[in-house]
Amino acid sequence: MNGRLRWSRSGILSLVVSSIFISAPARGDSPEEKGVRDTFTAFADAIKAKDAPKIWQLLDKESQTAAERSARSVKATYARANAEEKTKLETALGLSAAEFAKLTGEGFLKTKGFRGKYNEIPGSKIEKISVQEKRATVNYTEEDGDKEKLRLIFQDGKWKVSAPMPPVPQL
Repeated sequence: MNGRLRWSRSGILSLVVSSIFISAPARGDSPEEKGVRDTFTAFADAIKAKDAPKIWQLLDKESQTAAERSARSVKATYARANAEEKTKLETALGLSAAEFAKLTGEGFLKTKGFRGKYNEIPGSKIEKISVQEKRATVNYTEEDGDKEKLRLIFQDGKWKVSAPMPPVPQL
Protein backbone atom coordinates (compact mmCIF):
# COMPACT_ATOMS: atom_id res chain seq x y z
CA MET A 1 0.00 0.00 0.00
CA ASN A 2 2.79 2.37 0.89
CA GLY A 3 4.50 1.76 -2.47
CA ARG A 4 1.29 2.50 -4.30
CA LEU A 5 0.85 5.78 -2.42
CA ARG A 6 4.41 6.83 -3.26
CA TRP A 7 3.81 6.11 -6.93
CA SER A 8 0.63 8.16 -6.91
CA ARG A 9 2.34 11.17 -5.35
CA SER A 10 5.25 11.09 -7.81
CA GLY A 11 2.87 10.44 -10.70
CA ILE A 12 0.76 13.42 -9.71
CA LEU A 13 3.84 15.60 -9.27
CA SER A 14 5.08 14.61 -12.75
CA LEU A 15 1.68 15.34 -14.23
CA VAL A 16 1.50 18.78 -12.59
CA VAL A 17 5.02 19.73 -13.69
CA SER A 18 4.37 18.51 -17.25
CA SER A 19 1.13 20.43 -17.52
CA ILE A 20 2.85 23.64 -16.42
CA PHE A 21 5.47 23.35 -19.16
CA ILE A 22 2.98 22.35 -21.84
CA SER A 23 0.56 25.18 -21.09
CA ALA A 24 3.25 27.88 -20.81
CA PRO A 25 3.63 29.80 -24.07
CA ALA A 26 6.98 29.47 -25.81
CA ARG A 27 9.24 32.49 -25.52
CA GLY A 28 8.38 35.02 -28.22
CA ASP A 29 5.11 33.27 -28.94
CA SER A 30 2.59 35.38 -27.01
CA PRO A 31 -0.47 36.47 -29.00
CA GLU A 32 0.78 40.07 -29.02
CA GLU A 33 4.24 39.09 -30.25
CA LYS A 34 2.73 36.80 -32.87
CA GLY A 35 0.56 39.68 -34.13
CA VAL A 36 3.59 41.98 -34.29
CA ARG A 37 5.67 39.32 -36.08
CA ASP A 38 2.85 38.69 -38.57
CA THR A 39 2.52 42.42 -39.32
CA PHE A 40 6.28 42.84 -39.74
CA THR A 41 6.34 39.84 -42.11
CA ALA A 42 3.37 41.19 -44.10
CA PHE A 43 5.12 44.58 -44.33
CA ALA A 44 8.32 42.91 -45.57
CA ASP A 45 6.37 40.89 -48.13
CA ALA A 46 4.52 43.98 -49.37
CA ILE A 47 7.77 45.92 -49.72
CA LYS A 48 9.37 43.05 -51.62
CA ALA A 49 6.35 42.90 -53.95
CA LYS A 50 6.31 46.72 -54.28
CA ASP A 51 2.62 46.51 -53.33
CA ALA A 52 1.78 50.10 -52.31
CA PRO A 53 -1.90 49.38 -51.50
CA LYS A 54 -0.89 46.56 -49.13
CA ILE A 55 1.83 48.72 -47.53
CA TRP A 56 -0.76 51.49 -47.10
CA GLN A 57 -3.11 49.13 -45.23
CA LEU A 58 -0.30 48.13 -42.86
CA LEU A 59 0.64 51.71 -41.92
CA ASP A 60 -0.70 53.47 -38.84
CA LYS A 61 -2.78 56.63 -39.25
CA GLU A 62 0.14 58.92 -38.42
CA SER A 63 2.34 57.32 -41.12
CA GLN A 64 -0.50 57.58 -43.64
CA THR A 65 -0.91 61.27 -42.78
CA ALA A 66 2.85 61.80 -43.18
CA ALA A 67 2.75 60.04 -46.57
CA GLU A 68 -0.13 62.28 -47.67
CA ARG A 69 1.81 65.35 -46.55
CA SER A 70 4.92 64.18 -48.42
CA ALA A 71 2.86 63.50 -51.55
CA ARG A 72 1.33 67.00 -51.46
CA SER A 73 4.78 68.55 -51.01
CA VAL A 74 6.31 66.57 -53.89
CA LYS A 75 3.32 67.26 -56.11
CA ALA A 76 3.55 71.02 -55.41
CA THR A 77 7.31 71.04 -56.03
CA TYR A 78 6.80 69.21 -59.31
CA ALA A 79 4.06 71.64 -60.40
CA ARG A 80 6.39 74.65 -59.83
CA ALA A 81 9.39 73.02 -61.48
CA ASN A 82 10.69 73.82 -64.94
CA ALA A 83 11.17 71.03 -67.52
CA GLU A 84 14.73 70.21 -66.42
CA GLU A 85 13.76 70.11 -62.74
CA LYS A 86 10.75 67.90 -63.53
CA THR A 87 13.03 65.41 -65.26
CA LYS A 88 15.33 65.38 -62.22
CA LEU A 89 12.39 64.78 -59.89
CA GLU A 90 11.01 62.02 -62.11
CA THR A 91 14.41 60.32 -62.06
CA ALA A 92 15.00 60.87 -58.34
CA LEU A 93 11.63 59.50 -57.29
CA GLY A 94 11.07 56.99 -60.07
CA LEU A 95 7.67 58.41 -61.03
CA SER A 96 6.26 59.48 -64.37
CA ALA A 97 4.70 62.88 -65.12
CA ALA A 98 1.25 61.21 -65.02
CA GLU A 99 1.99 59.74 -61.57
CA PHE A 100 3.07 63.16 -60.26
CA ALA A 101 -0.18 64.70 -61.49
CA LYS A 102 -2.32 62.35 -59.39
CA LEU A 103 0.10 61.61 -56.53
CA THR A 104 -1.46 60.53 -53.23
CA GLY A 105 -0.03 59.24 -49.99
CA GLU A 106 -0.42 55.70 -51.21
CA GLY A 107 1.33 56.63 -54.45
CA PHE A 108 4.19 58.14 -52.45
CA LEU A 109 4.92 54.62 -51.21
CA LYS A 110 5.99 53.75 -54.78
CA THR A 111 8.79 56.34 -54.81
CA LYS A 112 12.45 55.41 -54.82
CA GLY A 113 12.81 57.35 -51.58
CA PHE A 114 10.31 55.23 -49.67
CA ARG A 115 11.42 51.96 -51.24
CA GLY A 116 15.07 52.85 -50.59
CA LYS A 117 14.41 53.59 -46.92
CA TYR A 118 12.75 50.22 -46.30
CA ASN A 119 14.22 48.00 -49.04
CA GLU A 120 16.32 45.89 -46.66
CA ILE A 121 13.43 44.79 -44.46
CA PRO A 122 12.44 41.82 -46.68
CA GLY A 123 15.82 40.10 -46.18
CA SER A 124 16.06 40.90 -42.50
CA LYS A 125 15.99 38.62 -39.49
CA ILE A 126 13.91 39.51 -36.44
CA GLU A 127 16.11 39.47 -33.35
CA LYS A 128 13.69 40.63 -30.66
CA ILE A 129 10.11 41.79 -30.27
CA SER A 130 9.18 44.02 -27.34
CA VAL A 131 5.52 44.74 -26.60
CA GLN A 132 4.32 47.29 -24.07
CA GLU A 133 0.57 47.73 -24.07
CA LYS A 134 -0.34 49.19 -27.49
CA ARG A 135 3.22 49.77 -28.71
CA ALA A 136 5.80 47.34 -29.99
CA THR A 137 9.36 47.46 -31.25
CA VAL A 138 10.88 44.94 -33.62
CA ASN A 139 14.66 44.79 -33.48
CA TYR A 140 15.96 43.22 -36.66
CA THR A 141 19.23 42.66 -38.46
CA GLU A 142 19.47 43.46 -42.15
CA GLU A 143 21.29 41.13 -44.53
CA ASP A 144 24.32 43.45 -44.51
CA GLY A 145 24.53 43.21 -40.70
CA ASP A 146 22.97 46.59 -39.85
CA LYS A 147 20.85 46.45 -36.72
CA GLU A 148 17.58 48.39 -37.02
CA LYS A 149 14.27 48.92 -35.24
CA LEU A 150 10.73 49.25 -36.50
CA ARG A 151 7.93 50.50 -34.29
CA LEU A 152 4.36 49.27 -34.43
CA ILE A 153 1.18 50.54 -32.82
CA PHE A 154 -1.98 48.62 -31.98
CA GLN A 155 -4.67 50.60 -33.76
CA ASP A 156 -8.23 49.72 -34.78
CA GLY A 157 -7.79 46.18 -33.45
CA LYS A 158 -4.63 45.46 -35.49
CA TRP A 159 -0.90 45.99 -35.29
CA LYS A 160 0.14 48.78 -37.66
CA VAL A 161 3.60 49.87 -38.78
CA SER A 162 4.79 53.30 -37.69
CA ALA A 163 7.02 54.15 -40.65
CA PRO A 164 8.71 57.55 -40.83
CA MET A 165 8.67 58.94 -44.35
CA PRO A 166 11.93 59.71 -46.13
CA PRO A 167 12.80 63.35 -46.79
CA VAL A 168 11.19 64.96 -49.80
CA PRO A 169 13.65 66.07 -52.50
CA GLN A 170 14.01 69.81 -52.82
CA LEU A 171 14.97 71.75 -55.92
